[in-house]
Amino acid sequence: MRRADHTADEPADEVGRGALALLRDRRFGPYFFGSLASNTGTWFQNVAAILTIFALTRSAFMVGLVTALQFAMQLVLAPVIGAVADRVDRRLLIIVGQTLGGTAAAVLALLAFLDTLNPVLLLTFVGLSGVGQAVTGPAAQALVPNIVGRADVPQAIALHSLTFNLSRAIGPVAGAATYALAGAGAAFAVNAASFLVFALALTGVRLPRPADGPRPRGRLGVLGGVAYVRHRPELVRCLVAVALIGLAMEPINTLSPLFAEGFGGGELLVGVFITCFGLGSALVAGGVGRLRRTLGSGRTGAVGVAALGTGMAVLAVSPGPVVAAVGIAVGGAGYLLAVSDVNATMQQGLADAVRGRVMALWSMCFLGIRPAAAMLHGWLGDAFSARTGAVVAVVAALAAAVVLGGRLTRRRPAVEGVTGTAPR
Repeated sequence: MRRADHTADEPADEVGRGALALLRDRRFGPYFFGSLASNTGTWFQNVAAILTIFALTRSAFMVGLVTALQFAMQLVLAPVIGAVADRVDRRLLIIVGQTLGGTAAAVLALLAFLDTLNPVLLLTFVGLSGVGQAVTGPAAQALVPNIVGRADVPQAIALHSLTFNLSRAIGPVAGAATYALAGAGAAFAVNAASFLVFALALTGVRLPRPADGPRPRGRLGVLGGVAYVRHRPELVRCLVAVALIGLAMEPINTLSPLFAEGFGGGELLVGVFITCFGLGSALVAGGVGRLRRTLGSGRTGAVGVAALGTGMAVLAVSPGPVVAAVGIAVGGAGYLLAVSDVNATMQQGLADAVRGRVMALWSMCFLGIRPAAAMLHGWLGDAFSARTGAVVAVVAALAAAVVLGGRLTRRRPAVEGVTGTAPR
């Protein structure tokens, strides 16, 4: 049975709690720190896989292929997982996904320790690790409003997004250092352990009692989500915007090895660049809720994508690693503002009965575009230059700014139980 956004005797506060109060919450706190551990471990694996494939092939295209395989399963599995997330305990579904991802990471670690890892095996188990991420993604996005009150949703979503970006401030440099000092196997092993940490954290999270009502019915998978959003232009704009944001931020992953090499750096500089993106995100995460109350939804996202585009433009023209790092940090701050605002706008207008299916569309647009984006930027890096890929990212950010230029919601979004309904 579905979980309610909050219990019947727990009305939403008019003003949401701040970031520190949410981190102390007995439900959201373990979720946040478990997610942070898992995402940090994922960066250990990402950096180790990127450095390994680049060392084996010296190809930016192959680096892009590694990134692509991590997210390709989002396109295949997210629609089905979204429907499942509307029908089962989302917490348990996340635990299943973490277990799958951890198993693939453990096999990668074993192969690396045995010195039998080659490009084919690396790509295979990176793809299998992506299966675990695909199972986790829609359920994790849909779970956030189930563990906080409605007024806390924007700040909680910003903090949830921060787990991805704060992990960038921890994982890449630590992963690159682990790779340099102990090899790829150690980095993969850290990721396997981090999946276990999140799974254990979730076992201690007790959700509010489910609201009374029938189990969700209607179309399965992506069709149910499409049926829900097709008459809601603000949600369609959110999905378009988040796809463009995913395209705009991808050079940080795919092209960092080429930028680092061009500046005369090595593995640690790759980690520094990716870390700077996360640091920029961390600096603005605590104020997302307050900024949305000041600027409103849509405008906050437009400011964010403008900053993301500015950061990518600085990266494209940077004469050295210091200026490049500053541009990347500015881009990270803009990315966090943009993606948090768009996510919160979607979540606050959703009926819980269809939340998993609609957030599956979110995963398809945001994470599902990453394979194509990674392949595109990798090809641009090989055929032209890393700076060319950064220029394309600027264009994508400008397009997202156009989409988010006005308020996404001209009317008050539907509130579940009043006007929000699931597709039948």
